[in-house]
Amino acid sequence: MSALQASILCLLAILFATVSPEPAALPMQERPDPADEIHHDTRARMEKERRDGEWKKLKEDTDKLVQAANDLKEMIEKSNKDTFSVSIVKKTEDVEKILKDIKRRAKGGF
Repeated sequence: MSALQASILCLLAILFATVSPEPAALPMQERPDPADEIHHDTRARMEKERRDGEWKKLKEDTDKLVQAANDLKEMIEKSNKDTFSVSIVKKTEDVEKILKDIKRRAKGGF
């Protein structure tokens, strides 16, 4: 055996030693169950409807708050410094109640 043949055999041995005979098996991805996809889609749709409803309610309550605050302002402007009516106190409580509801919803998230 000549030196050239020995070198070629040595290179082939190194080449075959570094290259695996089979490519590494890739893990098979499991297909999700179609029922799970439907359940996920339904749940996502319901969650979106819930968030949309919460957002709509928050906007409605904000409109109520603005209206109640404007009513309170008008009541105070119509009253004089010597009288403070019970209706002003009640309207103030209404404003406070609406504001607390808005704050609770905002803290709860959407």
